[in-house]
Amino acid sequence: MNIAKSNQSPFTKVTVFGESKMLTNSVKAIFLIAIYCLFSFSSQSFANENTGRWDLSFDLKTNHLWHGFIVTDGVMTSGELTYKTADNKTTFGLWGGGSFNGEFKEFTYFASHQFSDQLFVEIVNHGNHSSIPDSDVDIFDYSSDPLKTGNFIDVGLGYTFEGEMPISVYYSVIVQGVDSFVDADSGKKERAYTNYIEISAPVWKGKDGETVDVFIGGAFSPIQEKNFYSDNANINNLGFTYKKQLQVAGYSLPVSATAMWNPALNHGALQVAVNLF
Repeated sequence: MNIAKSNQSPFTKVTVFGESKMLTNSVKAIFLIAIYCLFSFSSQSFANENTGRWDLSFDLKTNHLWHGFIVTDGVMTSGELTYKTADNKTTFGLWGGGSFNGEFKEFTYFASHQFSDQLFVEIVNHGNHSSIPDSDVDIFDYSSDPLKTGNFIDVGLGYTFEGEMPISVYYSVIVQGVDSFVDADSGKKERAYTNYIEISAPVWKGKDGETVDVFIGGAFSPIQEKNFYSDNANINNLGFTYKKQLQVAGYSLPVSATAMWNPALNHGALQVAVNLF
């Protein structure tokens, strides 16, 4: 999800203290109300035989890649807890990850709605506070101050075209959080509203169900030259993912290998992951 310390920009906070405090308090209130409504809805649904369902997954990875970033190059684990409504269309989720070396930690929450097999929308609150001492972190802080928060909010839209080679398009915009930079022309700090676009497609399927998907992603800011992913509009995520089912002691474990190159930052990596449950 979010980026690690080595990829973050050295922002300088310019928000007036009173305004920042008011924003933080508002976000806290909205967050707590949302959590209360979610659990109230979940509790009431237990009385209905057509209730939704909870699910839990746990992954082991050699590292963590996201949108062209090497978020952590250390071995890590991640867990995801989700609640899906009875109609199987709306999902609320929590995602948490941490590296074995202790350098990476993230707590992210999200909601998505599936309009059809082809179309979905989502809102994701990425919370990578790895570069901030635990005593200084404020998980409810949505300012652009990287000394206090690693939060940023993405609003995304995805669509998969039908056909023998179903091409998927994903588009997202960062609407809040650590996505503000000093504009080279005006000299003022402005929110970038970074746009990210990714296209992916399956290109191979083996006789035992193995698959290979290719992807290419790029980012830009409609406001200024610099964006969340690099110093200018660029291709920042290029690669492919191989997936298969690994048979171990009578169990079938989904495994994958993702090769990624980032032309904007001149780096790349191979991520191997196994879904344990």
